[in-house]
Amino acid sequence: MTPKGALGSRVDRHHSLGQGEIGWEVFRYLMQDERFEKMPLILETIEPEIWPEEIDQLRSFIQ
Repeated sequence: MTPKGALGSRVDRHHSLGQGEIGWEVFRYLMQDERFEKMPLILETIEPEIWPEEIDQLRSFIQ
């Protein structure tokens, strides 16, 4: 993996889910908060080969 710039460095900071600065807890919150239920969201992650696992993990957070 290419090292990421620090927060505020104005560097493109996309990373695989759970491996970046914000961690899985933020995604768990988003998936469980009904205010986001009908909101279209786009995730830009960097490893297409693990997209199915990332999607499965996100779906596991739905109550």
